[in-house]
Amino acid sequence: MTDAVAPKSDGRINRSVVTRKKIVTALTALVYEGHLTPTAEQVAQRAEVGLRTVFRHFDDMDSLYREISLDLETQVAPLLHVRLKAPTWKERVLESIDLRIEIYDRVASHHLAAQVHRHQSPYLAQNLLDTAKLQRDRLQRLMPTDAKKHSRLLEALDLVMSLDAWTRLRREQRLSTADARRVVRLAVTALLSGAAPA
Repeated sequence: MTDAVAPKSDGRINRSVVTRKKIVTALTALVYEGHLTPTAEQVAQRAEVGLRTVFRHFDDMDSLYREISLDLETQVAPLLHVRLKAPTWKERVLESIDLRIEIYDRVASHHLAAQVHRHQSPYLAQNLLDTAKLQRDRLQRLMPTDAKKHSRLLEALDLVMSLDAWTRLRREQRLSTADARRVVRLAVTALLSGAAPA
């Protein structure tokens, strides 16, 4: 009797996992297409499930955005562990721009959606703060102690290398990835030119 029940139970679990993934994929696709505030109805339609099914898997839209954030973190985690090979700290800062850009182009749409919803979602508001801190911490680790003492240099580098700056270059200023990269490198190079050579 137990053996007969198990396959049915496993089937339900598998269907549940597949449905949940479809819902997450649907919201991710809508956000990437530029729908920064998609409704549950739009998500359900894109996932080809009923509206009740969406809320059977997710308590609210906030919990759905949380799932997307976790999914994105899994995608970008390998890039965060890439070892930079340039011989000097300044060259490593410049080298790190390419890694940042690869991450930024993956998460930019979600970042914009998070900005829109941050006032309604404590989770997204905290996630944005954590993301900014992660960017800053990674930059600080590249800089020698003497350079970190120049707080204005750190602040300026943190700004021009930020996801927010990248998003502006790509969306508001409508630059291609290649041109936006050149702008960031130009700004960072100019800032580094006056920094200590350690």
